[in-house]
Amino acid sequence: MKINLITFFVLCTFGVAVSQTTSVLWLGNSYTAANNLPDLLYQLALSGGDSVTYNSNTPGGYTLQMHSQNATSLQLINQQPWDFVVVQAQSQEPSFDPAYVNTNVFPYATFLDSAIQNNDSCTQTVFYMTWGRKNGDASNCAAWPPVCTYLGMQGLLRERYVQMAHDNNAVTAPCGEAWRNVIATTPTYDLYVADESHPSLYGSYLNACVFYATMFRKSPVGLPYMASLPTGDAYFLQQVAAATVFDSMGVWNTNVNYADPGFTAVAQSGLTYTFNANASMAMHQWNFGNGFVSGSANETYTFATAGSYVVEHVTWNGCLYDTLRDTVQIVPAGLTTYSPEEFRVYNGSNSLINVTAPASVTEMQIEIIDVSGRIVKTQMCYSNTAEISTAELMNGIYHVRLITATGNYVKSVSVIRN
Repeated sequence: MKINLITFFVLCTFGVAVSQTTSVLWLGNSYTAANNLPDLLYQLALSGGDSVTYNSNTPGGYTLQMHSQNATSLQLINQQPWDFVVVQAQSQEPSFDPAYVNTNVFPYATFLDSAIQNNDSCTQTVFYMTWGRKNGDASNCAAWPPVCTYLGMQGLLRERYVQMAHDNNAVTAPCGEAWRNVIATTPTYDLYVADESHPSLYGSYLNACVFYATMFRKSPVGLPYMASLPTGDAYFLQQVAAATVFDSMGVWNTNVNYADPGFTAVAQSGLTYTFNANASMAMHQWNFGNGFVSGSANETYTFATAGSYVVEHVTWNGCLYDTLRDTVQIVPAGLTTYSPEEFRVYNGSNSLINVTAPASVTEMQIEIIDVSGRIVKTQMCYSNTAEISTAELMNGIYHVRLITATGNYVKSVSVIRN
């Protein structure tokens, strides 16, 4: 299974892309087989440093009901634990009237998802949202007028695929919505072949970009594989795919992926802290700067000295791994860090520490504490500013504790004299 890496530094959070190996099973029909969509995704991922292994069963015109009764499809589902199984309905069926869809589409979506989950509960089912026909569904227009136009048909396809995903706690790959975005903004791109139904290479490449963003949770923008399309055209399709997927992850249920909810650090005594995971998972590993230690959701660790440490927490929820790195400030027990917007503590000159508190503070006790937790200097101040001499202190890191009527605040400073 793939590993998702998320890195935290102080208050800023950002994703760090790592190489992933992903297995995909495709169950669809000619909309999947056209231009070999599975291979387009394989090549796209490979160009981004990721790898995809895949298999497929895509007989022409196949419906979900047909796949649910097809020995090859069911055998492939059970062939191995897959990361993703892509499920694509026949191109028209999900846009039919509600009675038909409730009888002939939704039950078989659930059947296939159940088969997928029974094989491996960690597999994510991905419902492949297709697109409306270029000028609507002429063959069914008279009996069901909402599909007479492209927009009418596309709106119904979107609604039904989203419902299939949410009903089964699965993911939607919003290819049809990416098509709508291209058609609405740049209609000169012809995503269709002459039958006004199947995808051209432009349409299939757009679909591959949508699947890349959906499965890898990474943007396809800038990937060098362009499937022989002109560079500018491929880059535009990459942008549309990324925007479509990432602008509405809640709608597409893409955020069903697992992320570690984090941990808290609680001072015990001296430099001993207990680290508590915010959720109980199947496995925990902690790294306090000296290598990984397998453990429980709550681990206690004594640091050698005060200072800033990057604590790493690896969790496994039974399906996916996630790694958090959080920079924590370790100070002797009983000290609490302060908000720099409220207090300022800084080196004023070669032998002075300056303290500035809000104007509302009229009295504060200032303590200078060494890295072992020993108070080495105390000074009372009856205003909101103070200067503390460091002439008698040795060079090193000290914690300045400010005790006021509203609470205690701590800031670390360096004392370095020539």
